[in-house]
Amino acid sequence: MIRRAIPAFWCLFLSILIAPVVATACTCSQEPPGACRGLQKDDVVFLGTVTDIETMPADAAPSDATTPSANSGTSADSSNNTAPASGSSASTAVTRYHFHIDERFAGPDTAEIDVFSGGDDGDCGYRFKKGQQYIVFTQQENNGRLFATICNGTRPASDGRALLPQLRAMRNGERVASVFGVLHRADPPFLAPLDDPDDPLPNIALKLRSRYDRFSTSTGPGGIYTFYDVHAGEYNFTASLPARMELTQKTLTGGLPPFKIPDGACYEYNVDALPTGHIRGSVLGPDGKPLKLASVELYRAGQYDDSRPGLWGFQGSKGTFDFDHVGPGEYLLVYNRMNRMDPNSPYPRSFYPGVPDLSDSKSIALKDGQQLLKVNLKLRKGYPVRRLRVHVKWEHGRPPGNLTVMAKADDATANPATQKIADDLFEFTLLDSGHYTISAWEDLDPEHTAPRRNAPACTVPARIDAGPVSVDASDPSISEVMLVFSTPDCMTR
Repeated sequence: MIRRAIPAFWCLFLSILIAPVVATACTCSQEPPGACRGLQKDDVVFLGTVTDIETMPADAAPSDATTPSANSGTSADSSNNTAPASGSSASTAVTRYHFHIDERFAGPDTAEIDVFSGGDDGDCGYRFKKGQQYIVFTQQENNGRLFATICNGTRPASDGRALLPQLRAMRNGERVASVFGVLHRADPPFLAPLDDPDDPLPNIALKLRSRYDRFSTSTGPGGIYTFYDVHAGEYNFTASLPARMELTQKTLTGGLPPFKIPDGACYEYNVDALPTGHIRGSVLGPDGKPLKLASVELYRAGQYDDSRPGLWGFQGSKGTFDFDHVGPGEYLLVYNRMNRMDPNSPYPRSFYPGVPDLSDSKSIALKDGQQLLKVNLKLRKGYPVRRLRVHVKWEHGRPPGNLTVMAKADDATANPATQKIADDLFEFTLLDSGHYTISAWEDLDPEHTAPRRNAPACTVPARIDAGPVSVDASDPSISEVMLVFSTPDCMTR
């Protein structure tokens, strides 16, 4: 996870949402649009091509890599313009990427430079490929090396068509757009047809509207748009799209929400035109009733692979799953793709309309803009389950705090969800074949937990634990268990 502060300028050029498949183990700062900071004298920003890659040992001396290039003889400006990373002393291995600078926007006047990735921020590290061209934003560690991450705006040059003109304008002291980006025709994640890349949409009329202002523009040949001199306010972004398309982003359901910008912004806002087809339905149990919890995934017909995720959907208390922005075509729907034994949804993998084998499944045909709202997948026999009630007791009265009760499977099966019946009573659904450890703890509220009057002195702990209980769910005689907290005598109720 990123621990250092990210400069506001770089944050302005991030996409609105970081794709989950890219940042599964990384949390990026998501700052709202701010006033344009522009390029500062200590920034190092360039368009460059990777010419060499080297994995460096964890104990490599920082001084080995403080210059932009071992061959150029030109040192990078070592001034810090970011908060240093906590523990960023090369305690873990880093990768050195050597770049040829094709175009410089800010930084030292040199033809070659080294940029690093990994180390303490390895989960957020940017993985460059040799021979490819990138727009690179760097941040300087306290050892003088320049680092790039997936959170600071670095991207392939092909993804920066709208950004490059603005960087050039900043470098040259010219007017910079207030809001800019690219409009693409796209499909939801995992649902694009094979060999069908996102296409930029040219010649589309766009509008920004606030309570007081109206701004208009249109996309250019590459789908690029710019709005200049936009005043501060909350704006709705609209487009005159072809029929059966909606302006949104791949990661959103529904249309685009409004956004706020201040005066003097330089806000990159890439948007997508997605189809308006809709697939909604329910995963039904053998009794014909919707499951309270169900996970489903949607695939293009012929693209299913149980090792590869599809477009994920969830069915909760409303009893329905919902896929929007689906384009025309044939689709496959699968429940419990990974075939997990889950007590919260205790049924094996099943394909639409409710068969265990892929060969027996039926595809879902969707026309352009069609709304299919009763696509039900009915499950057959599930795994045997049983219910277990858990009572919680405090020997000296319950102190103020937050109580957690948990059932943990002793094997690789999923943990059952907790259902609260009363303040001291909980219920779990267990797989008959499972073994579980039932535990509870309470995080105490120090402001309202005080020693009892005339009681022996003691230190009130931050947390107290009940003695855990092991349960063999195959034993029908066990329907209830008791968890007991033994709290210090000096604690009040």
